[in-house]
Amino acid sequence: MKKNGLIDDKYELIVKEFQTVLSVFYLLLVGIGMLFSYSKYSKFGINIFQYSDIFDFLLTPFRDITIFGFSFITIFVVYLVYKLNKLTENKFPKFYNSKFNFGLIKSKPILSSIIMFFLYLFIFSGKYGKMNEKRILTKPNIIEIVLGNGKSIKGNLIGKNNGYIFLLEKENEVNIYPISNSINIIKIK
Repeated sequence: MKKNGLIDDKYELIVKEFQTVLSVFYLLLVGIGMLFSYSKYSKFGINIFQYSDIFDFLLTPFRDITIFGFSFITIFVVYLVYKLNKLTENKFPKFYNSKFNFGLIKSKPILSSIIMFFLYLFIFSGKYGKMNEKRILTKPNIIEIVLGNGKSIKGNLIGKNNGYIFLLEKENEVNIYPISNSINIIKIK
């Protein structure tokens, strides 16, 4: 009976730890999704935080597979460098203690991993924004919106969230159309 209790306790601990790790990972994905969304829309002068609510960001990592992929790659690369640092410390102490090793990685490996994580994220979110800008400008996704008054508008789709559609129209004019009927148009010049 004591074995079952011990096994049950270990199983319960593993489940609780898994839930914690999964929750932290999801929050990390949401934060990364927010950063990447900001980078995508800021290239067109849109502050996405003004036009989004929390529910838009909770789904961002799953709406765009690129963001999901970048998130996994980012976390994996940081983890890999951290493990490589530990391996170097244990297997190759002469090299680890030499002048070729960076002092921050040696003295504070967790802090350096966090710094590298954020640096990597900011670099790749900027690249993601530029990649999306280039895609939108070179391979337009022309859509037509019919407003409540019957007026039809065509434009290059920048993106969409639960409340708004973002279009690039004539002469690189960005217009934001609410999905609700209360407001007809928001223009950014």
